Amino acid sequence: MQASAVLCAVVLAGCATGTRTGHLGVLSDNEHLVTLVVTEDTAVVRQECPVAFAASTVLGCQTSRPVKIGGGRAARVVKIVRFTDRLPSALAFEIDIHELCHAVAALQILEDPCHHGNGGTIQQYPAAAPRSLFIR
Repeated sequence: MQASAVLCAVVLAGCATGTRTGHLGVLSDNEHLVTLVVTEDTAVVRQECPVAFAASTVLGCQTSRPVKIGGGRAARVVKIVRFTDRLPSALAFEIDIHELCHAVAALQILEDPCHHGNGGTIQQYPAAAPRSLFIR
């Protein structure tokens, strides 16, 4: 996933909130199959999600759009935005987006682009990953 997972802290009224954003699965024209935004800031959710007329606060959304890929085929790129009460670690976030990428690719019967650029290995804190993750 390289440096696409970004943690940014925003200070509002003395209360720090954070957001992790990542992209994975490079398709043609540098489109990413999956974008994941996890945030502790409801303002980020309101900004990223389409206007919804709901009786309660919207705490997440999924959007997608069609893109052209090689061979005249089409695919849908997916963006998921969700609120959380606590940000996942960089490692947990990377695992989430990686597995989400595989699911989106499989459901569209795409040649899996989820290992392009990362070789299918953990990029964030590989030393922190439990050894049992690498042994089957």
